[in-house]
Amino acid sequence: MSKTANVSPARLPKDSLKKLNIGQSFAEYDIIRDKAVVVVDTPAMRSALDRDRSKCFFVGRRGTGKTAITFQVASALPRTLLLLPQLFSPVEKFFKTEDMVDVHHRPFKTLVTSFKRALVDEVIASWVKRGLTSLDRRTISPLTRERNLIEDYDFDLRLMQFADEGFSALSNGQDKEWHRHINRTKELTEFVDGMTESGWETTVMLDRIDESWDGSDSSVVLVMALMHACVELTATSKAVRPLVFLRENVFERVRELDREFARLETFVVALDWTREMLLEMIERRLNAPLIAKYQLHGPTWDAYFEQPASGESSQALVFDYCQNRPRDVLIYCKYAIEAAQRKLHQRVLIDDLQEARRVFSDNRLKELADEYADNYPQLQLVLARFYGLGRQFTIQGVEDLVRKLLVDSEVKQHCQKWIFKFTQPDLFIKLLYDIGFVGIKEGESKPIFRSSGPQAAGLPPIGLGTLVAVHPTYTEALNLQNSIVNSLAQIDLREAGLIGDLPGAVDINEYQRRLVNLQEDLKTLPHGSASAARFEDIVGDVIKLCFFRSLTNIEPKSRTVDDRVIRDWVAANHASEGFWQLVRQRYDATQVIWECKNYADLEASDFHQASYYINDKIGRFVVLAFQGKERKKHYFEHVRRIADKDGGIVLMITQKDLEIFIRQAINGKSNQGHIQELYDQTVREIS
Repeated sequence: MSKTANVSPARLPKDSLKKLNIGQSFAEYDIIRDKAVVVVDTPAMRSALDRDRSKCFFVGRRGTGKTAITFQVASALPRTLLLLPQLFSPVEKFFKTEDMVDVHHRPFKTLVTSFKRALVDEVIASWVKRGLTSLDRRTISPLTRERNLIEDYDFDLRLMQFADEGFSALSNGQDKEWHRHINRTKELTEFVDGMTESGWETTVMLDRIDESWDGSDSSVVLVMALMHACVELTATSKAVRPLVFLRENVFERVRELDREFARLETFVVALDWTREMLLEMIERRLNAPLIAKYQLHGPTWDAYFEQPASGESSQALVFDYCQNRPRDVLIYCKYAIEAAQRKLHQRVLIDDLQEARRVFSDNRLKELADEYADNYPQLQLVLARFYGLGRQFTIQGVEDLVRKLLVDSEVKQHCQKWIFKFTQPDLFIKLLYDIGFVGIKEGESKPIFRSSGPQAAGLPPIGLGTLVAVHPTYTEALNLQNSIVNSLAQIDLREAGLIGDLPGAVDINEYQRRLVNLQEDLKTLPHGSASAARFEDIVGDVIKLCFFRSLTNIEPKSRTVDDRVIRDWVAANHASEGFWQLVRQRYDATQVIWECKNYADLEASDFHQASYYINDKIGRFVVLAFQGKERKKHYFEHVRRIADKDGGIVLMITQKDLEIFIRQAINGKSNQGHIQELYDQTVREIS
């Protein structure tokens, strides 16, 4: 209950609500994130800014503020680097997962050493750019021997090179070469620490490292090795301070696989939010545009939000309905504010909060399935089967539900990789509890939902009288009834509307079949002009099947009115949120042009052609899809010239990126994160 619930709220200045913008729930799109007045002082934020080097892993679920911390660290500390590595496919070919179980053995040590050296080289490269040191060949030092790797490679390519060298020596029985490889990293780290002047310490932040992985054990091994490398650098290096931002589902996979996990756990910071911190976050954003600020911890909220005459407060309507994550609260408040603005209200009324519930609930249900798509592909099929059932289940009710899921043809086909591991009711309940979908209720007490953070308590004890309660967040999306489900013996399961969100009104089976065929076609397609038309078709299918929520009205071989320009694909950009909305607003790209090149190496003429498409009428954003495996350094020089000359940008999409988009669609995962990562890399390279 608000501290000022019984006091008449202060009157807002005229049109304050009409002009209000509390920002975006995704930090990378948030236009007001850089305002100091909106920053909330959390334990995780303090730890990231603290230089005592006691913590280096920041773990939380989606929407708990990991990316927001990276922006604050970058603005507050003098020397920072942000890395968005794409390391989960190419490096896996150098090792077998079964050889990496023991972290003390040579294979795992080889991988850890490769990560350490790649990170140290990245710091040296940043010093060279800032003019703190040079790689003059006339002076003999460990740095000059590293010159080519620093100047010609980025982090991912260096990592591949070091892993190739180390594992080649190991597999060929070249003990001297292997020891030389290990000692090279040690020598380089010690030399860099020795030359470190006051203020040279560089904070290296690694974020979104799960965007390009496939969730396999070998991908988990790579995360393990990165974490062990960061622990060793944190404990020993004065020059390099690594900070790794991990999603909780990735962290849990490492916990399952790593026998030395206790060594990592002491370096973990959980991104936990209390209700008081969440309230402060919203109030700071509400206060930001005002000249005369209201007090925090209640008065600001009460100025903007109506308090009901009786019953629970408007705060309770929001915070009891959301999970304890800033993104959830921001999204709900944003929807309610927009509802009030449409109706020209001067404050957010209770009716506005109630109206926002359905769209918020739909949004969060899709987000939940997307968040855990790597762990549980097509999870939304299982969640959708709760549609129209009760808000609470007895243990018998859960058992009946599991039985029906195991004979459901779509669930069996598309969730077979994981669903049969949770056939026992207690295991199924634990799964739903761990992802935040249900809580445990005893008697008349309130349900206990899993708190956020990697050190959250496990599943509460389950007895015969235990009830399993679906979190209120998902009530409207699943049309749940206010009842207790004791038995489903005579009830057929239905589906929620979220399954109908597929391109061209195809069903899930046809959608999956087309994606799998597309995946195979892309892998086997030869390079060259003979199959160029087929590559264009494949890219077109990727647009239709993977980007259908944002890009519509897709047209092949689109010609200008004078027939002078033929564009491979043009898609209308109707996005109202996320990456494609950013593209539409920043580059006026109401239409997105896709150009396709069925060869591995791009030439200057390809970028000239892309720049020719850019104009004020169609927009200044072009996607250049090609069959190469990497975006080479000199490609970005062409992109920079286009940006300087035309104010536009060319986003390069490799074959690997196309494969990632297809794999994410097969798993039911959004591709927003990966394409945002490609865009961020491009902007950093040309800046």
